[in-house]
Amino acid sequence: MKRLLFIATLAASASACVNGNNPVQLLDARPVDSKTCERSEKAILRGSLNYNVNTHYITTFSVFSPLTENTTSGSGTGFYGEEVDLSYTAKKVTTTFTDESLPILYVVPAGAQPGDSFFTVDLIGDEARKKLEAVVPSEPDSMTLLVTIKLKGKLASGKAAETNEVTFPIEITRGASCPPNQTPMPGAEDKCFPGQDGVAFSCG
Repeated sequence: MKRLLFIATLAASASACVNGNNPVQLLDARPVDSKTCERSEKAILRGSLNYNVNTHYITTFSVFSPLTENTTSGSGTGFYGEEVDLSYTAKKVTTTFTDESLPILYVVPAGAQPGDSFFTVDLIGDEARKKLEAVVPSEPDSMTLLVTIKLKGKLASGKAAETNEVTFPIEITRGASCPPNQTPMPGAEDKCFPGQDGVAFSCG
């Protein structure tokens, strides 16, 4: 199994349109299962987050590479990711965000297939988190954060290259939480990511 993985702690939809000329293409978004902390088999169209419980949003993106091992196009036979770029747009609140970038090392071999090639990333960067702290509304109101992501790097030939962009929406609100002297933790049946995509939480 080609589990291509990096955790981008910067701190997309399931039917995303991709540019066929990109040497690596980001495809569907698949959440991390809260019970196993492993990648889910099912793609999702949008995420949700209780910002009183969790200020991170962790998901995975499937990866496809149309490059071939013996390509003669001069484009090389692999992609070396060096940077993940995130940009943001908010709906239902008024604010602006700074684009964020994180250096990475991420190698995608030629011919990588979306069924077994993916990476894991925190879609909410440090600067975005600071902005959200001031604007996320309380229930029953909510806001939508549109996160656009792409990877930049180079081919084996040394030529600069980047993936397509995908945009993943996250519905964010401030819902129920814990008392000030307690910390939200995963619920009894969950192991990770309380407050994300409806995952239950307990206080401790």
